[in-house]
Amino acid sequence: MLVVFSKMQAQTFARSWDAWFGQLQIGAAQGMQETGTSYTLGLYKSEQNHGYGIDFGGTNLSDSRILYGNLTVSQDLLRITRNRRSSFYLYGSLGLGLTHLRNAQLQDNFLLRGDDMLHFQVGLSPTYFFNRDFGLQLSVKYQKQALIDFQLEELVSVQLGLFFLIPSFKPF
Repeated sequence: MLVVFSKMQAQTFARSWDAWFGQLQIGAAQGMQETGTSYTLGLYKSEQNHGYGIDFGGTNLSDSRILYGNLTVSQDLLRITRNRRSSFYLYGSLGLGLTHLRNAQLQDNFLLRGDDMLHFQVGLSPTYFFNRDFGLQLSVKYQKQALIDFQLEELVSVQLGLFFLIPSFKPF
């Protein structure tokens, strides 16, 4: 009887293996020797124990506003070869994207009139699912900039947020 109950509880807390998820996060970011508030909004496709997605975020550091977008791939590091149902997941992610830094000192007229940079991002996100549709996620990300014109060489962020199933979303 204990085995049956344990298996039923694991099924209740297991996430969907092939679904679209949304993400809303807030936290702090550090760059240019300053710390400021940050946010991220994302859309992710989960397939078995890996996934891919797109996210957008931003932060303010003193007189600079930073906006960024990423294309990411992720892998559940606890289930690299097997899919086991559990309420806890540890996602590792890699991303590539574009960062836009706007500051009054910049006189750049290229694209968005600021410092537009490419970046590479690596992250780690422990996630706890309360049920099949909803989880709490802590996200730690390191972002390295390329094509730098101003002062932002790297950005480190720590954010806490919601990770939730979008049940009716089927774009393709």
